[in-house]
Amino acid sequence: MAGPEQRAESMRRALEAAVNRIEKSTLRPMQKEAFLCQARCCDSAEDLNLCCNRCQGQVTAAEQLVNQQMAQFQERLQRCARRCQDTVQEKLDPSPSQQQIGALQMELANCMADCAGTYEKQIPKLERDLMQSLQRTNI
Repeated sequence: MAGPEQRAESMRRALEAAVNRIEKSTLRPMQKEAFLCQARCCDSAEDLNLCCNRCQGQVTAAEQLVNQQMAQFQERLQRCARRCQDTVQEKLDPSPSQQQIGALQMELANCMADCAGTYEKQIPKLERDLMQSLQRTNI
């Protein structure tokens, strides 16, 4: 089994890859369309600012949705890490030995790595849910 650092890095890479796929498949095409729409605003008799804001609205809503879902995901991951810290803190003696400190540091690292592993498994669902939300709301 990979060490705690490798497991945390694996989760970070998986999350980054999911975000990149969402950006390339959905957000960038939306941004492109918004820019083209804004360019057409320059040729329109409509108020330029209103037209450009209308064009950008869909992209802004999509980005807010992605940011909100990612923040919620990170918050759940952080809660898991805090539970690990609390569990280890509760086991710490008032005057801990170096041996106890070392053992609890390892326990903390493994617990946090377990959090990373658990949440890494949730990334495909997070990505699917985000993509469905973006499509369903016609964002």
